[in-house]
Amino acid sequence: MNRALRAATMGALLLTPVVLTACSAGQVNQTSSQNRDKVGPSAEVGDLDLRQVGIVNPCEAGDEDAIAYEDGDDAELMLTIANGGREDDTLVGIEGDVFDGVYVGEPPSASPVPTTSAAPPTSAAPTTSAPGTTESPEGTESPETTATPSTPSAAPTTSAAPTTTSDPDITVPAGSSVTIGLRQYEEERPCDPEIEADTPRLFLADLDVDPDAPLTASQSVTLTLTFENAGEVTVQAVVAGPYGATERGPAFDFHGEEHGAESGEEQDTEAE
Repeated sequence: MNRALRAATMGALLLTPVVLTACSAGQVNQTSSQNRDKVGPSAEVGDLDLRQVGIVNPCEAGDEDAIAYEDGDDAELMLTIANGGREDDTLVGIEGDVFDGVYVGEPPSASPVPTTSAAPPTSAAPTTSAPGTTESPEGTESPETTATPSTPSAAPTTSAAPTTTSDPDITVPAGSSVTIGLRQYEEERPCDPEIEADTPRLFLADLDVDPDAPLTASQSVTLTLTFENAGEVTVQAVVAGPYGATERGPAFDFHGEEHGAESGEEQDTEAE
């Protein structure tokens, strides 16, 4: 009896790690699924958590009718970087195959910006012509004078194109987060959101895409982000659809069929 009891006990102990391993694996799969179900792609590197990595919809680039990014366009990036560590970290590089570089700041102005002239142009004082003289009615000679033309005002100049770089130099403080390209949308202006003050703006410059296959909503661009402390991480940036484009239909009534049947029975009863 003692031997049988010992054998049963040892068998239970040997099976326990297997059960625990199976439960643990189930938890890992559940966690992975939760990360995958977040809005927008996410990634982790070191103490940093990258969330909702994406590219704004093409209609926000200045043309409300645009549905795709064409070859040579600039595309604005948006993402949130959360720093769970005790030290500040800095985004020092962004690389990819479909753009020539990045720049931080406002997009270039499409319309010319006139320069302010220092002072209104004034006509110069008359000068004496050297070649000859003219006679006055009294017969005396007087010098012939001519006015010099006024100097034209400076021509308007266009705003300089932003300088691309491989070093965005965006700092993420310890225990805090930074949202790049933060904006507030309104249903009345889906392609003209309000950009939050003091939010960093980051653009992928001079996209290199197939002219016959422009970059549209739901397509993605592969980015490699480099941080000073955390290192490199590769993530997919998905082109967002226009705000409010997806309209939800009425909620499905699971009891509609049942209610319909009850109504039919009531009508039959009244008829009888």
